[in-house]
Amino acid sequence: MDKKLIKTFAIEARVKLRESVMSKLAKLGITDEQISEITEIGNDTIEIKDNHERFTGNDVKNRAKLVEELNKREQQTGNRQIAYDTLVEEVAYTWFNRLIAIRFMEVNDYLPERERVLSSESGIKQPDIITHLLDTEMYAEFDLATKERVTELLSDSSADAVDELYQLVFIKQCNSLNQQLPDLFEKINDYTELLFTVSYIDDNGVIASLLNIPEDAFNVDEGGQVEIIGWMYQYYNTEPKDKVFARGSRKIRADEIPAATQLFTPDWIVRYMVENSLGRYYIDQKMANPNETRTEKEIADEFGWQYYLPTAEQPEDVQLQIQDERKAKGDFALQELKLIDPSMGSGHILVYAFDVFMQLYEAEGQSPRTAAELILKNNLFGLDIDQRAFQLAYFALMMKGRQYSRRILSKQLRPNVYVVPNNSEIGEAELQLVQMQFNDQKKALQDLLTLVEGFKNGAELGSLIKFEGLDFENLKSGLNNTNISFFDQSIKEMILVGELLQQKYEIGITNPPYMGSSGFGPVLSKFSKKQYPNSKSDLFAMFMERWNKAISCTGYNTMVTMQSWMFLTSYESMRKSILATNTIANMMHMENMVMGIAFGTAVTIIKHNYIKGFKGTYHQIKTVDASNNLDPTSIPIPGNRFNQISQDAFNKIPGSPISYWVSERLVNIFEKNKNIADIADAKSGQNTGDNNRFTRFWFEVGEYNTGFPSQYPTEKYFDKKWFPYNKGGSYRKWYGNFDRVINWEKDGKAVKDYAIIRNNGGHWSRYIQNIKYFYQEGLTWSVITSGSFSMRYLPVGFINDYSGCAVFKKHNSVSLEYLLGITNFKLTNNILRMINPTINMQPGNISKIPIVISDDTSLVDGIVRDNIIHTKYDWDCYESSWDFEKHPLT
Repeated sequence: MDKKLIKTFAIEARVKLRESVMSKLAKLGITDEQISEITEIGNDTIEIKDNHERFTGNDVKNRAKLVEELNKREQQTGNRQIAYDTLVEEVAYTWFNRLIAIRFMEVNDYLPERERVLSSESGIKQPDIITHLLDTEMYAEFDLATKERVTELLSDSSADAVDELYQLVFIKQCNSLNQQLPDLFEKINDYTELLFTVSYIDDNGVIASLLNIPEDAFNVDEGGQVEIIGWMYQYYNTEPKDKVFARGSRKIRADEIPAATQLFTPDWIVRYMVENSLGRYYIDQKMANPNETRTEKEIADEFGWQYYLPTAEQPEDVQLQIQDERKAKGDFALQELKLIDPSMGSGHILVYAFDVFMQLYEAEGQSPRTAAELILKNNLFGLDIDQRAFQLAYFALMMKGRQYSRRILSKQLRPNVYVVPNNSEIGEAELQLVQMQFNDQKKALQDLLTLVEGFKNGAELGSLIKFEGLDFENLKSGLNNTNISFFDQSIKEMILVGELLQQKYEIGITNPPYMGSSGFGPVLSKFSKKQYPNSKSDLFAMFMERWNKAISCTGYNTMVTMQSWMFLTSYESMRKSILATNTIANMMHMENMVMGIAFGTAVTIIKHNYIKGFKGTYHQIKTVDASNNLDPTSIPIPGNRFNQISQDAFNKIPGSPISYWVSERLVNIFEKNKNIADIADAKSGQNTGDNNRFTRFWFEVGEYNTGFPSQYPTEKYFDKKWFPYNKGGSYRKWYGNFDRVINWEKDGKAVKDYAIIRNNGGHWSRYIQNIKYFYQEGLTWSVITSGSFSMRYLPVGFINDYSGCAVFKKHNSVSLEYLLGITNFKLTNNILRMINPTINMQPGNISKIPIVISDDTSLVDGIVRDNIIHTKYDWDCYESSWDFEKHPLT
């Protein structure tokens, strides 16, 4: 698959489709700034006053509906530009999705007419549907007036006539496909038809570009389908995603979340996730059979599951627990096994899960045709907040079914995939009518009101929404006995999705959205703090917490997430909860760029229940292993980190990081010794908010107005404007990086006043913290440490910056020299990379360093003092040091 070609097409197609929609809107007198007035000419003709364009017949009615829709959106958003842009985007992606779907169907000969709509099998430019139009069922279904217009257009070779005929036929094809694929080819809104301007004769148009992509990329017999649909969806979102993040750290609107968080999961990672969750669940059931002679690996190999990792060899007591658990799965019926992707995107995970389910059904003797229908009816479930993603996932699953059952499109079978509802359409008046209709069904009424309230912000909260104790059968029955048809469909969708959000699943698999809390809008921010206090730092962590709890007691939840939850303090509560209540079966830890993104990620397969002593399998994927578009062919990769270890070991390390490569010896060091927090305080410094305003290099200000450390703590020292400022700096051990000063005149009045302004009038202590540690002797390190860790001696008299944190002794149990020696020890660097493998080394990480206190520290103290003296001499040899006297070579 040529991803570069696909990316170029998707990005350019979006631009072209949007431009064509906006161009037609302008002709209709509609822009993002105004709606032009019209002049009525006769009964069915209007003229746009600003550009004198004329429209007749149905176009007049469609324009009126378009204006009504735009005004409605403006009222909802409170912003005309946003309303206009979302309308343009919606129309553009509607036609994009349909073009991709029809291309896929014509390549695989799935179209009901069996005539190509975008191309010709003979290779000519004119699509087969136009060439053979008069012989098709489509033409026979046209009314008399349309047939007459078709005849006129066929005899007219002008570009306008060719395009009008093609647009008429294409829209007719889309509307006819509504019977087979109603959730993708919905009945097209009249105003959407009005804005369709795609042309097949335009050599630079969207259709011409689409046809440049080789047919094999769409052909199911050549491995096409899912990956190309998913990559097109991601690449289509490239510009909207870039646009969101180009605006800086502002809050992300609900309608922007899909583009901001969209990340397509590479095929090999999807296979790893499905094989080690769904595949593992099935193998568990097989291994419960006392007559089963095959190993886990042999069963996986028979199915061709190249990424399946067998369970590690377990202690005897754990083996007994596993056997009991497997027996509980022994009698499960395949038709009852439910798998959900709660943030399904374009459906990549669900489609590969379809393939695995097909293997399992066939292994049990089921025919592919019957199996395809059973899988779509009973086994697969999916949710998303993005209508575009839902349509593509729905289409991909239906095409998967069509691959095995030729009649599946005519059976009105609908996969269990949905957009999470947003109840903004249901107001107080509608709710009062509901209450009247359900007046004698109090339980059903209460459940329905809970449902409606729960989906109040469905477009923003998505499948993080939770329901408990609702009686959905009673709700369905109550709805059937009422007369509220004017929003009956909305209520039905809420009931269907609400039921999915409440029920339990044997398998959960997803690539959840990644978005930090700094981007949360007011609704999402409030919701996260109330519902997910342990995981509120990022959407992905909230999804982990939410869907771990939605899995049955013998099931597996599998997610590919940012690696940050494994180590950072902000996820410590969530991490400890997972380790206490769940079991990590296996984990694939991936370096930066393995998934095409500039941070580390991890696939974690989590058993819902906790098994004490269970050894999980952990392994690493390096960047080089997935470079140059090469996928790993087998797992684990020789030479990379690999360990089979009980997660109980992580709890013996402060903060319980998922440091799976840790040795038993190192765990014992943590377990049997104190850490820095027991004998010293590790503290961050202040955040001035504008270092360019308040700090300088010492040689940029007058010496007479600077308080140097040698003068501390005299009165002369404090009667100054500029004071030594510890701002971190580059890698350097023992001593140095002291070349900054800060304006701390009158006890930092200017900095504090600025902090009050930054805090909207609140106290300055939000930004200027740990003042009691100012000027104290200690040790310091740089927060950003892309290389090895280094600690330095901090003399008295310094004020610390947030990027130059410091350690201060609590008591005299050990000397500063001993602490400095321990923290600069090579093993300590390895320990810190285990506690926090990111480049951001916070005080909490330093506090967790274990300290082995010797009975006699004098040897270490002496060596460290010598190191400080030598490195201070080295630092003072250059004029950047305020203690410089002369160059050593002079």
